[in-house]
Amino acid sequence: MTIPARKSPPNRGGAAVGQLQELPPVELSAVLYLRAWCEGGAHRYGVLQDFRLLMGDEIGQQQFEDFDALMRLCLSTARCPLMRHGLTCRCFGGHESVFAQMIAAAAGQDREDAMMFAATFLTGEAAWQAVQIAEGLGQCFLRSAQHTPDQPRPTHPNLTTQTRH
Repeated sequence: MTIPARKSPPNRGGAAVGQLQELPPVELSAVLYLRAWCEGGAHRYGVLQDFRLLMGDEIGQQQFEDFDALMRLCLSTARCPLMRHGLTCRCFGGHESVFAQMIAAAAGQDREDAMMFAATFLTGEAAWQAVQIAEGLGQCFLRSAQHTPDQPRPTHPNLTTQTRH
């Protein structure tokens, strides 16, 4: 009897778990900023401009640098490749959801829940570091939630593109 070769399990972090319109404002902001930061270029610059608008030039710049550090930490210490949907996609995936929940819990000063969410997708010490950074970003995300942009266009990227994988 031959045992079939074991296939590597699919990365389920990109599987759709909900629609953006279902998210509370803080979580929606977190998903949209995660996507924009990952796109890079002008989209990342847009995150910086939003943070400056929300918090003032100096504090906004520092908040952007903290968000940049958080994103780099998440990408470099994730338990598996961080998956996301495209900028205009109306649904959100599992990894985006966990990231958004961590941000929302940290913004709400719920360190225990923030830590639980961070530990599900980050390794060891990185989870604690991510929560500390996210707590510092709390005020920015709370303000952002008050100025949430219109919902993205109702398109869905090709699911085989790099934006999801």
